[in-house]
Amino acid sequence: MIVPHSAFCTDRMGRVINLFDKEVKLWTSTYAIRPCKLFVGSDQRIAIYLTRFDPKNEGYSTCYHWWHEEFRPSLFDLLKYAPINSFPYKNSLPKVSSTIESNIWNKIQAYQPLALKLSGNAIAYYHNAPRYWIRSMIFAPYFWNERDGEQISTQVKPIRLPNKIEASAVVATLNSSLFYWWFIILSDCRHLNLREIEAFPLGLDQINGASKKDLSELSTRLMTDLKRYANLKETNYKATGRVIYDEYYPRYSKPIIDEIDRVLAQHYGFTDEELDFIINYDIKCRMGLGEKETEKEDN
Repeated sequence: MIVPHSAFCTDRMGRVINLFDKEVKLWTSTYAIRPCKLFVGSDQRIAIYLTRFDPKNEGYSTCYHWWHEEFRPSLFDLLKYAPINSFPYKNSLPKVSSTIESNIWNKIQAYQPLALKLSGNAIAYYHNAPRYWIRSMIFAPYFWNERDGEQISTQVKPIRLPNKIEASAVVATLNSSLFYWWFIILSDCRHLNLREIEAFPLGLDQINGASKKDLSELSTRLMTDLKRYANLKETNYKATGRVIYDEYYPRYSKPIIDEIDRVLAQHYGFTDEELDFIINYDIKCRMGLGEKETEKEDN
């Protein structure tokens, strides 16, 4: 069957996912819409699933596929499936394709989820419609429209944390390639919902003081760098009239993001191979495509 891939990664589709919980062997492969679509003219993220009855109830998945048109003839020939029964996550079938990802998953699961720390007086923000980069900030990005004046964009959501240092550490983490990997394998790859943030096993209380300070300082550097490359953009919408907002380009800050991932790798005890996988996860797509062509609809 060919279905929207949100059928396997959203809470509203939990009843569908539960249909595959009994005596079924399942293979799923998933496909993005940029840079190319599986079906030209259909702007839909797609999943293809194959099933057969099997009392072992085994599940297999591929990574989330991004590809350029010249690779279309080879796309299905290069599908690589990996077992996912060891990736328990409610209402999502993880989009993974390697044992390295299984190792990373097992290591981070030893830590407490962020949900336990999302309260307090310090405020951070995240953009809820990312594409190639997660954008989390310690400040509210500038946004103004003709109808309502200056305000926080409806796509920018606040989260609360106990203090400024922990808020900065969380902001750094949400911008990391590790969290981007988490977002891609578990979400619909279009909307960053609070469930992915709450469930992320950061273990904020388990991070040693030096690493927490490093993450906080890297967060400050990253915020400065994001502002350095930001552009003030202007567009028009029917409902709100003229809109002016700050547009950000996180790919220019990749060296700082890599430093964040190195600190997180020490926290989780990743091997060099696991850290290399995270730093280079979807690297060609994330670094090779200009954000200008996509950011307008994201803000």
